[in-house]
Amino acid sequence: MPDLRRSLLLSASLLLSSFSFSADAHMLPSPTERFDLQSRIVLQGDETARTELSAREGFEFPDLDGSRQSVAWLLRQELAARVESGDGTASGPVTVDDAVAAVMARLSRTRCVATGYQPSDDPDDYRDADDQTGALAYTCALPDPEALRPVHAALRAAQEGTDRQQAAQRLLAAYVEHLSSAPDRPVHAHHAVFSRPCTADQAVVQSMAIMQTILPALFPFDGWEDDDG
Repeated sequence: MPDLRRSLLLSASLLLSSFSFSADAHMLPSPTERFDLQSRIVLQGDETARTELSAREGFEFPDLDGSRQSVAWLLRQELAARVESGDGTASGPVTVDDAVAAVMARLSRTRCVATGYQPSDDPDDYRDADDQTGALAYTCALPDPEALRPVHAALRAAQEGTDRQQAAQRLLAAYVEHLSSAPDRPVHAHHAVFSRPCTADQAVVQSMAIMQTILPALFPFDGWEDDDG
């Protein structure tokens, strides 16, 4: 089964468009400011953040609506492959589409905030004084997915037929309820970033890296199955 995170990053890169702006160098955002604006665009589709970031960067940052649609499509394919029966149907009051809608709703409520930036000590990582790589630390407010592990394991162990249909419905129901009501907890992470992305393509790929932290919490099944071998 394809890696959802890699598929998401690829789909984002295919949806990019770049336009030239004249940026005031004194208005360039810091790495932490850039992350906070990017995360609002990626997660909430925040037009105010996109307008500000575009003006300060000197190129138009895409709105990423297409990327969010790709997220929903990929999630549906991945979830359907797990819960639908051999004839491509899932019986019960809770559907795959209900679960995908719950994921997207929780995604739009997710908040991620930069907590620090550490420039690299390696001179080879500096293209010039304003363009370097470094480690950006951030915190996201996300639910703990562990409560879903038993129902997911039960689905994987269920035999085809009625037992599997019932296990699939239990997972879908638990998943929707979890996404709707599970409390947030702080999840700390970091990734490498350019202190000043040169193009919209580079900026979007960098901004979508946040999904490597978010997806394991909102769609944990890939990681659990990888762990199980």
